[in-house]
Amino acid sequence: MVERATGARTWSAVLDVEGAFLVALGLLALAGAGWHPSHDVAVLGVFHLNTAHAVLLVVVGAFALAASPFRRGMLVFATVQMVGGVLLFLYGTAESTVSPTRTALELGPAENFLHAGLAVLGFIVLCGVSAARPGRGERHRRRPPSGLRPRIGG
Repeated sequence: MVERATGARTWSAVLDVEGAFLVALGLLALAGAGWHPSHDVAVLGVFHLNTAHAVLLVVVGAFALAASPFRRGMLVFATVQMVGGVLLFLYGTAESTVSPTRTALELGPAENFLHAGLAVLGFIVLCGVSAARPGRGERHRRRPPSGLRPRIGG
């Protein structure tokens, strides 16, 4: 049975906003770059995205939107986002300090900070969803079986 995230509506809204932002950012890059895999396009004057990165942003944004209605989906998505964001930030930062043109993924400072921000957001959403109380229809503890209930009056 799928567990709905009624106790974590705020975090569901956060993932909805994040998903919409990532999809919009990816679509803006695709609209500007066309389908040239090696051509970087400046999006919002800050991010320099190629087609592969833009498609990845659209896919990750779609996963955020798909995971947002479900508590378990939010937990899994936030965990993957947190770990992936930290790894991409560390990789991009380490490679760009050796040589700015050395990164195979062509990650610039703006992309590194986007990945760091997404990692922090993943951590915050993970903590928030984990701490959220279950919504209506969910129980905090299980009821004992009927044979183990105390008898009253007799």
